[in-house]
Amino acid sequence: MSENLKLLPELKEILVAYLDGELDEQATQDIEMTLANNSAARQEVDSLTRTWELLDELPQLRASDEFTERTLSTIKVADVSATIPEVSWAHRAHRGAVLAVWAAGLAMSAVLGFLLTNHWIPDRSEDLLRELPLIENLHVYTEIDDVQFLRELQKSELFNDKRPQEKP
Repeated sequence: MSENLKLLPELKEILVAYLDGELDEQATQDIEMTLANNSAARQEVDSLTRTWELLDELPQLRASDEFTERTLSTIKVADVSATIPEVSWAHRAHRGAVLAVWAAGLAMSAVLGFLLTNHWIPDRSEDLLRELPLIENLHVYTEIDDVQFLRELQKSELFNDKRPQEKP
């Protein structure tokens, strides 16, 4: 590692862990070898050591009892509210409520869709019922070749509805 280069943030974190005594034996040996070969790393360790020494010179402040009580009560409330969703019945009830809302929404959509299409889309069977006499006699009408034949039938008065009335 070049001595003139700045230290990587990862190496700085490892140096802090080294000073705190948090590294295992192998990592500690690696850092000590790096410190022996790299003056920038040695300067960083010296800087960190002086910073800790200066922090020790600062007066120790003690939090008030009221602050401690408020903090502990906040932690207790946060802890209690965090455990409520973990209760299995609450989780199941929430899931059941969500499923019930979805099912109700789906059912309402289906009913609304049926009612709207039943009202707006015309029923083709009504047209067929209205034209039923024509459909029933279609085989007779297909025998007629053209309109001229129908005109001749009309002239012949063969199908006149004027029948002589019977006397009572």
